[in-house]
Amino acid sequence: MNNEISIWNGYPVHGDIKELDRIIESEGIITLDKDDIVSLLAAEGESHVTSGVNANLGEAFNEAVNALPGKVDKVEELLIDFRFGNRQPKMSELSSITDTLSETNPDINIMWGITSDESLGDSCKVVLVAAVKA
Repeated sequence: MNNEISIWNGYPVHGDIKELDRIIESEGIITLDKDDIVSLLAAEGESHVTSGVNANLGEAFNEAVNALPGKVDKVEELLIDFRFGNRQPKMSELSSITDTLSETNPDINIMWGITSDESLGDSCKVVLVAAVKA
């Protein structure tokens, strides 16, 4: 896990803040914007950016979740940026992930977007931006 703290738009963030810039620069099927990120970073808790890459969307998501400090039940706000290469994920794959999160932590607030990224080839990438309670 990248535990380095950087400042992005005045907010301290653990992880690769370049991912935040990529999120707001991307035009997607469902686009996240700077306001989405700022609202999350302004939430209570420490802000973390993690990611996972895998041919399987669920596995990419698990990699990103496993890089978070603690468990999902400590996350109050979560932004998920789903990126795909040659194969667009099915809505059932996305729904399965968000449904599992909601079951694990009924109080979690989830925002998500979907973006195409040809550089991923046959892989998927999941970027999480999370506000984690201490």
